[in-house]
Amino acid sequence: MTELINPATIGILAGLVSGCIPGIGNFAALLILFPYLINLDPLQIIILYTALTTISQYIGSIPAITFGIPGESSSMPAVIESRKLKNSQQIYQAIVGSAVGSTFGGLVVLALTWMVLDYLIYTVHFFNTLIQFSLYCALLGAMILIHKENKYWVNVLLIMAGFGLGLIGYEKVTMTKILTFDSHLLYQGLPMVVVVIVLLGIPEVLKNYNTKVKYKTFNFKPEKLSFQWISNSWYSLLGFIGGLAPGLTTTMSSQLAWIDAKTRNKTPVERIVASETANNAGAFSQLIPLLLLGIPLIGSEALVLGLVESKGFRLDTTSFHDMFMAVGVSLIFLNVIGLCLAWPLAKHIIKIFKINIKFLYLTILVILALVVVYVGFTNYQTAYYITVAIALLPMAYILRKLDTMPLIFAFLVHDKMIDAGYRLISLYW
Repeated sequence: MTELINPATIGILAGLVSGCIPGIGNFAALLILFPYLINLDPLQIIILYTALTTISQYIGSIPAITFGIPGESSSMPAVIESRKLKNSQQIYQAIVGSAVGSTFGGLVVLALTWMVLDYLIYTVHFFNTLIQFSLYCALLGAMILIHKENKYWVNVLLIMAGFGLGLIGYEKVTMTKILTFDSHLLYQGLPMVVVVIVLLGIPEVLKNYNTKVKYKTFNFKPEKLSFQWISNSWYSLLGFIGGLAPGLTTTMSSQLAWIDAKTRNKTPVERIVASETANNAGAFSQLIPLLLLGIPLIGSEALVLGLVESKGFRLDTTSFHDMFMAVGVSLIFLNVIGLCLAWPLAKHIIKIFKINIKFLYLTILVILALVVVYVGFTNYQTAYYITVAIALLPMAYILRKLDTMPLIFAFLVHDKMIDAGYRLISLYW
């Protein structure tokens, strides 16, 4: 297990950045770490991703509560409720309650899943080609509906563009060349890392570049915390269910708990704790379809799946038990670390916002450019990678005000949908 310590540590640090800086979500954090990720084995990649998603949920609540800025999309209920907090003590209660609730929610659903592990594996017997294809269609449908920064028809066009970019290259099934222009380099398709960095990473940075954060100093005085164990057990269950929602995962988890807390006339602090407890529960349950079926529910999981499969490894029932055990054990330690970061160390985490945000974004842009060059160099195709990046830059500029996740998700899963589609046709027609 010692070989997992370094990836877990890197994942924790990446989660800290992902949770703190607006617009730099888990996907962008993975892109920054790409040169490191491509040298890891499949289990190390999964552990790093688990650490990243878990810690980002803990840290994302801190800027949401203190500054009203969502470090993570799942922290939007905390952003809304933070406006109703009257003083620094209520802010302290919300931060501490969220940290304790996140730990409680994460460990509760981990224990429950551990108890029904054999039943989960049994459900795979009902998973066939038709269901697989239907799930991918549902995921793309969710992408159209949930990314509300764009109009629905824009999301449809983005998905079509993602599929179009994915089709470039040599199609093995039909043995046809698509937009290769007789270049042997294009036969292999567009480089995944270049497409994702240029069409997701760069637009996200440009979109958030002008974000303004006013640093605040809070004088937190520790006081007794009232944590409602029974209510938060319920919110943990809601979070677990919400985490299985295609395309929404932790966002759905926090929204379900928040809506339920509002109907029960909870205080703003209690609503924040409810939503944060649920989203950490959802951060775990969203991993189950990935580990058990090799089905990604969100874009960052699709990238992780692509990295794992590039190592010649398949995530399915044969690997699920060992993967789950490793992830389960790591989650126990990660939740303890997350609790420490989001509670005793919260007042120090806030100091990150003293740093010039624009400088951070410029640094991230430079790192993303260097990642493209580095990955191209390691594949002995530096000029090709740079050329593709430059060719996609005008498209990135045009899309800079849009949420490009539907495009990227379609690009990442297009080959799986095509494969499932061909198998479906051969089986039923």
